[in-house]
Amino acid sequence: MAQIAEGSIGLRERIRSGTPVLGTWNTLASPLVTEVLAVSGLDFQVIDLEHGPFVMDEVHLHVSACSGYGDCAPLVRIPANESWMALQALDQGAEGIVVPHIDGVSGAARFAESIRYHPNGGRGFTPFSKAGNFGTRKVSAHVSASNNEVVGVAIVESLESLAVAGEIASVDGVDVVYFGAYDLSQELGYPGEPLHPEVVDAISEGVARVHRANCCAGGFVPRDRAGVQWLLELGMGFITFDVDSSILGTAVADVVEWFRSDVD
Repeated sequence: MAQIAEGSIGLRERIRSGTPVLGTWNTLASPLVTEVLAVSGLDFQVIDLEHGPFVMDEVHLHVSACSGYGDCAPLVRIPANESWMALQALDQGAEGIVVPHIDGVSGAARFAESIRYHPNGGRGFTPFSKAGNFGTRKVSAHVSASNNEVVGVAIVESLESLAVAGEIASVDGVDVVYFGAYDLSQELGYPGEPLHPEVVDAISEGVARVHRANCCAGGFVPRDRAGVQWLLELGMGFITFDVDSSILGTAVADVVEWFRSDVD
């Protein structure tokens, strides 16, 4: 993983201090898009291997595309809660892992175990990866940075996990509990309606449980400033603003709509 510049504060430290952070979802699988998002000044971006056409052995290209542009941390959403997937992403320099469909407290504990080295976890060790500067970084420094700076984000997407969101938030190594609003809308009987009042109420209760465990919450995909503000008021501090494909498509579509109606 990238070394934090002297005097700067890493993403995990900001999250754990209660400072809200702003990022986006990266689904287009283009290192140039990753670089554009990094240049924008975001705190992080989630390289989405669950819903984007990425391949695992190209994660390092997106990590490199983030480097040199301030503090935009490359996080990786792996497709499943599998330790080898987390290991592959971390060894390629990811600064955090986002895991979908977390399976209750035991799943959260298994996840947290997979992203830390001994004595905090059981992550497989090598000093010769991109994360370890290819063997040129002191092993002790690499272990310390990995255990203290890697961000763990657990996504709650089932009613069973929603009910124990506070317990999931209490697992050592889970820094953010993220509520997958679209999947939860399906679970609650309102598929594709993440802003349905019953869905919002259920997630709001989950956020309260997470706060009682002194953990950070995230969720939803706001697409404008008002949406971001709403999430902050809801008590979320890990904000995923829109999706790269949506940002691009919406900006073009807005101009096209104006052009067709007012110019043609």
